[in-house]
Amino acid sequence: MKADNIWMIRDFIGQAKVLFHIPVYQRNYDWSEQNCTRLLDDIERILETGEKHFLGSIVFMSSKENSFSLPKYTIIDGQQRLTTMMILLKALADIAKKQDDPCHLEIQNCYLRNQFCDEEFKIKLKPIKSDNDQFVALLENKFDKLNPDGHICLNYTLCKKRLEKFIRKYRPSEILTAMQKLEIVYIELKEKEDDPQVIFESINSTGLDLSSADLIRNFLLMNAPDQEHLYENYWLEIEKMLKPGTDYGNLNLFFMQFIVYKTRTPGKSEYLYERFVKFYNDGNYTKETILQELKYYAAIFQAFVCENERYSAPVRKSLRALRLLKQTTCYPFLLHVFHDFEQNVISEDALEKTLKLILTYLIRRAVCGVPTNSLRGLFTYLYNRVFKVETNKKKYYESINKFLHTVSSKDQFPSDSEFHRHLQVANIYSNAPLCKFLLMDIENGDGKETLNAEEMTIEHIMPQHLGVGWRHISEEDHEQYLHVLGNLSVTGYNSELSNKNFEEKKQFIIENSKAKVLNSDVWDQETWAVENIVKRGKRLADIVSQRYHVEQIQDASIEFEYLSEITLDQFKTATGTKLVTFKFAGEIYRQNKFALMLQDMLKLLDRRHPNVLETLAIAHFSLNSANQKHPYLDMSNTAMRSPMEIKPGVFVESNLSANMVIRFLDALLEEFHEDKSQFSFSVIAEEQEDESAENED
Repeated sequence: MKADNIWMIRDFIGQAKVLFHIPVYQRNYDWSEQNCTRLLDDIERILETGEKHFLGSIVFMSSKENSFSLPKYTIIDGQQRLTTMMILLKALADIAKKQDDPCHLEIQNCYLRNQFCDEEFKIKLKPIKSDNDQFVALLENKFDKLNPDGHICLNYTLCKKRLEKFIRKYRPSEILTAMQKLEIVYIELKEKEDDPQVIFESINSTGLDLSSADLIRNFLLMNAPDQEHLYENYWLEIEKMLKPGTDYGNLNLFFMQFIVYKTRTPGKSEYLYERFVKFYNDGNYTKETILQELKYYAAIFQAFVCENERYSAPVRKSLRALRLLKQTTCYPFLLHVFHDFEQNVISEDALEKTLKLILTYLIRRAVCGVPTNSLRGLFTYLYNRVFKVETNKKKYYESINKFLHTVSSKDQFPSDSEFHRHLQVANIYSNAPLCKFLLMDIENGDGKETLNAEEMTIEHIMPQHLGVGWRHISEEDHEQYLHVLGNLSVTGYNSELSNKNFEEKKQFIIENSKAKVLNSDVWDQETWAVENIVKRGKRLADIVSQRYHVEQIQDASIEFEYLSEITLDQFKTATGTKLVTFKFAGEIYRQNKFALMLQDMLKLLDRRHPNVLETLAIAHFSLNSANQKHPYLDMSNTAMRSPMEIKPGVFVESNLSANMVIRFLDALLEEFHEDKSQFSFSVIAEEQEDESAENED
């Protein structure tokens, strides 16, 4: 490695016969207007003060381009500054030529081009393929071929306009002299001695300049001997699918969700690059095999973030809704689901129903105000928890449905009644994506697509600030009903309506709003009061509730763990097990604690045989009444260590081991004259090998 301070233009760019090569693993040229403006400000200060300015560092690997020994500098770091400087020099050359300033020849012959070289080597800078055509078009004055929205065109225009202001005070040659006082540190790496990947990671260790996608691309392509092949056939295809223009948002999101999907562990985005490298190394991938896999999943993920025709209309509709709701935490789970569809594990119908179920679940949670902080963990582990029992895939949608309806934590599926109530009383307006989605969905539910999310503006019918025409509304009612669904509508003219009286608002809505379903009970009202909001809220809630109703699956054959069934005569095997269900008299009941199973069984027995429970409690029933210090059943809780009330005045001891619970139940069934063979319980079995995997060979 060799490093030194040099002048960027005169000593670095101005070298005779050199090629500056931007390798395919580098990001596209995407310096912003702010970046360019800052550089131009620095040049203006040099013009005013005559002092030099330090621009930063450029790291490159030197090699020979051809048999004529033309040096090629492969830029490892600093390509954005270098490309911008070339664009700036081109803009100055064009101005200088127009001003008849001879410095335009110096710029063309010394900085932008190599003289006396083969045509393919004449332009000193060769950006990556997607930028090179634009850069060449700029240097050859083919402005009609420039993309007006591309950074090369935009920054050339910006630089030229700013330089035109400079020449009101300074000649082009003076501006060039000022630019020649930009100083850099150049770091030249030596082949076979310095690892450019290590150097690059060290320079960018803060992650301030590059996105995770940039770092991953560099990792996959930088040291690959066939990087052109990998770039053309894989990386470029991935970018085409997921990176519109210079927006890296979808690409970064894809890598984050891919890693969560593959590792089945959530994580923070700032550690994405490190997690990806570890995943790559642990998986014994090659650069090509990982890129093949990324390309496959990118094609699926494209449907999540963009409109395309890859899947059916119902699938596209649900994915569009998830985008509008900004619900991305479900994507790792959906990658599993779509992979199963692509591999013909599930039908298109199962895919459509599963997507609609997930959408409904997320809408219900959002409306009911359930915090989102548990969603990432839920969707990270959901697939494994549902399909740990491989046979559940034969009832794919049904298994996911049943699991979500059996979750008992804060992630439980909001009920129909809870959902309907919150639709009427919740502050819907505070969740902007949800609010816009619901209003649009109510109107467009018949498939006519009357409203466009980009064009619609949410409008309060009863305004946020009560004016003269709203004195019939109390402050308390205004606060309670302002942001509920029944008081919200849409127009494209929110600022026009403001806090006008209802008659003016109604007339404006009649003339300008296309939302007939939303506004059908607004147009014919003479006034707008709380009763109108409540009535309309119920009507709209009915529409949404019906649209996002889900029939709960209660298929007893679907289980989420491999289970072992244990009967009463096997009570010793209950020790150390995890209870899942118990069966009595032909019915299956879910329960995960042995003490609570005892409580459930006592209630069932009491219903089948009234008064027997009280008789046993009065007798202080236990397994061994003669020697038992603490009764198992009693009419008082004073003699028990951990009493649990079965019914008023009847208590059972709950501080019992699994072994003791089963022995106690055995004795109880005898006292209640029940057939003991009618009772059994199921516990989680030891992990079982997948038979299909064992038989693959």
